[in-house]
Amino acid sequence: MGVRFSLTRANAEVTTVRCSVSVDGTRTFLHTGVSIERKQWDFKRQFIIPQVGRLSTSSKAKKLRELELSILELIDVYKYGKPKINFIEFEKRLHLLIDNPRARSNRPKQLGTAQSSDSMLVFMDLFIKHSEEGLRLSPARKKLKTSTLYSFRATKKMVEKYFKLNNLDLRLGEFDQTHLDGLSNYLIEEEGWSLNTHAKLMMDLLQVYKYAVKLKRLPVTILSELVFDTRREETDSIYLTEAEILQLLDVTDFDDPEHELVRDVFVIGCFTGMRFSDYSVLDPAAIRDNRLSFIQAKTGAKVTIPIHSIVNTILTKYNYVLPDVPPNNKFNAIIKKVGEKLPCLHVPFTKQITYKREQTEVVRMKYDFLQTHTARRSFCSNEYLKGTDPMIIMAISGHKSHKSFMRYIKVSNEQFADKMAKIWEEREVAGV
Repeated sequence: MGVRFSLTRANAEVTTVRCSVSVDGTRTFLHTGVSIERKQWDFKRQFIIPQVGRLSTSSKAKKLRELELSILELIDVYKYGKPKINFIEFEKRLHLLIDNPRARSNRPKQLGTAQSSDSMLVFMDLFIKHSEEGLRLSPARKKLKTSTLYSFRATKKMVEKYFKLNNLDLRLGEFDQTHLDGLSNYLIEEEGWSLNTHAKLMMDLLQVYKYAVKLKRLPVTILSELVFDTRREETDSIYLTEAEILQLLDVTDFDDPEHELVRDVFVIGCFTGMRFSDYSVLDPAAIRDNRLSFIQAKTGAKVTIPIHSIVNTILTKYNYVLPDVPPNNKFNAIIKKVGEKLPCLHVPFTKQITYKREQTEVVRMKYDFLQTHTARRSFCSNEYLKGTDPMIIMAISGHKSHKSFMRYIKVSNEQFADKMAKIWEEREVAGV
């Protein structure tokens, strides 16, 4: 961070002096309009050589020193001022310090782009368009998944809704922390979003700003000035024990034939650890040598899963070609109705969640918390309780990190205590 002077054309006999201002890793060049002879410049000190009796030279040196002091004062305002100004405003004021801020050489490139006709919403449309066309890729340099694109569109739609409600029409550089906090409060207080849903939108919005920086629509410092609240919380979610899954498999009095299909497909998920996006569109071609080998729809990773005897029975029932499965939201509604038929799921379950910034307890019957992802969570938790090596479970489920895997382990303290007691009992029998 600092101010430094240099010659615009170091090899010319007569040239102008330019000023370099470095703040937070970003360098801005100002053309001072001061012209001097090359021989009057001290290249070591990077300043005009003092010359007694030459008033013109002394006047130019004085002008540069005064400019330097003004810039340093402005840097203090940017770093410590109250209220604090953002980088866009800092750069604007920086150029106003020059006698002729309209000069072509003094037009800030980043500022000019940020204050262009591109509105926040227009740029979000561009961001989505580039993501759809493959101009913007994932960190792994692959085209983005359909689910990711859907999330981006939903985020843009919500930002647009907030803008309309507050009569806002902001350009990229005008969307500051106050607007970001206002959007955050609206989502949580008015829309009633959970922390995790809110965090997803904030992560999407952060990607928009990173792309704006990449395209030089905004200075890189904007990423340190804006604080995107991406905090998540661990929520209490149910899983089904193997005994409960087998009872679910025994249900025969279905209200609709489609309900039986949903039950069967759900159970397949419970014994494979697959996501709904995979177990709902099971491809017969993926079955070879009593294994399921396929590319996961969400991650693009290849996994190989041994076919459990129960899964094999279900697949045989449908001649290994599953009928079309209803979409996620309808699937969730149906599996709750099927689960309601099980007396063992008519027990209260308390789920703690942050609602409108307050810790809230939601108490419902266990079957009412059934959803597509319960199947994957059940597989991971049941295998973990049985003592299966976590690395083996992760290889089957496709989890890349132990941290993300452990979010799926929904085991109670009592179950952990039972597991420890069993380990001690086995040690005593073995005489260890």
